[in-house]
Amino acid sequence: MNALIESLQQLGLTSYEAKVLIALTQYGSGTAADIHALSGIPRSAVYGVITKLKDKGIIETQNTKPMRYKSIAPDKVIDMLKEDYEKAVRYSLEQLEEIYHAEDGQAEEDAVWNINGVKNVNDKIIRMLESAQKEIIFASSYTPLNRVIEVYPIMDSIKQTIQNKIKEGVKVKLTARNRSWIGDIEKEFPGAEVRVYEAEKSHPLKGGILVVDDTEILIITIKDESIPLNIAATWYNGKEQVHIFKHFIEVEWETSSPIEHG
Repeated sequence: MNALIESLQQLGLTSYEAKVLIALTQYGSGTAADIHALSGIPRSAVYGVITKLKDKGIIETQNTKPMRYKSIAPDKVIDMLKEDYEKAVRYSLEQLEEIYHAEDGQAEEDAVWNINGVKNVNDKIIRMLESAQKEIIFASSYTPLNRVIEVYPIMDSIKQTIQNKIKEGVKVKLTARNRSWIGDIEKEFPGAEVRVYEAEKSHPLKGGILVVDDTEILIITIKDESIPLNIAATWYNGKEQVHIFKHFIEVEWETSSPIEHG
């Protein structure tokens, strides 16, 4: 019985409401005095609980003296509770999303956040890409995005988001350190500017840098010592930090080689 009460509470009923519902379902109907005796809830709480269950449409009133109350069929009870639960979920999500994005718009200056885990990094990249209005720069000096997606299918949403942004007219620049990767990258992201960076004696860093609209930067680190690969990132939105990293990325872009098609 305790497990049933807890389950009904998870669907939105209070403990008292669940006990009254169970009592009426078990005994068919009852007066307020019967409900007090059968459910075990305090006499002073009975009428308040009855009113709430009536408002939910879960119990019905028989106009007798004294009044008697009965529960509707169990399947209808669950359908009503399920509908109310789903409404509460949708409303809560809408409100939290509104608050969340309002906070994004009021991000503190010079903020720095460390992000760990594939899903968390993926979600941050998606939010950054979706906010892009003018330009996206993705400098990858290690495994290219399409290879990472093969390991982590969840990151396929990054590819789809970049493709959508290209269609919206956002300028997308992609660099890689290996010429053999470029063909695949061009196929995956038609419309993007793709270059290869092959500086001599350069040590390929294990990760990449994402810059969006000169307003925020994400430094992504891939640790391949473990299987599967571990991904972490550091996010910056301070003007000076963005300016410094953007400068180095632009230098790399200018010294990179455009792909010539014969």
